[in-house]
Amino acid sequence: MKKISLILIIMLGLVSFGYAQAVKLGYVDTDRVLAQSNEAAEISRLFNLDIQNWRTQLRQMDEEVRQMERNFEIESLTRNEAAKREAQARIDEKKAAVGRFIEEYFGEGGRQEQRYRELLEPLTLKVQNIINRIAQDENYSMIFDTSYGVILYAMPSIDLTEQVLLELNRDTVAPVTDEIPAETRDPNTSAPLGGASLEEGLKQ
Repeated sequence: MKKISLILIIMLGLVSFGYAQAVKLGYVDTDRVLAQSNEAAEISRLFNLDIQNWRTQLRQMDEEVRQMERNFEIESLTRNEAAKREAQARIDEKKAAVGRFIEEYFGEGGRQEQRYRELLEPLTLKVQNIINRIAQDENYSMIFDTSYGVILYAMPSIDLTEQVLLELNRDTVAPVTDEIPAETRDPNTSAPLGGASLEEGLKQ
């Protein structure tokens, strides 16, 4: 609601300002820019490779815990109480290490989130620079982002999305990617597990 109010205030100001001089407005759908960006596709590919690698490490750690527990059950009949306590302590420490790994890599602000932002930041900056250049070269007073869902109507003639997309993809080639494994996707969304969508990343 605050965003809508702010935009309305800005637009009313521009309308008033327009009486004194011409106001040129435009808009860009950054969701579409990202969905059709060659570089965003490469970001998704690299990001999911990292996720697969971290999940492989996690599965290996889980298997080590299960093996330790199986060994404990087998050897408990021949161990004394002190040896049992020592073995159980090692199992507990391994489980704690698994928990720390999950928190470090997949928790809030963890390595997964950091890696995602690291991959996305150059694209975010590039898109913003393209929009700034178009605004300056073509004398736009303001360019809005329709992906936020606060613009109720805009004439197609002031849609700059295709122009931004063409500029963004001009010197790149769409990567050839395989289907992302199901285990790296959230079953409830199309986003990678544990990560924001590319569109959300650009808006942050």
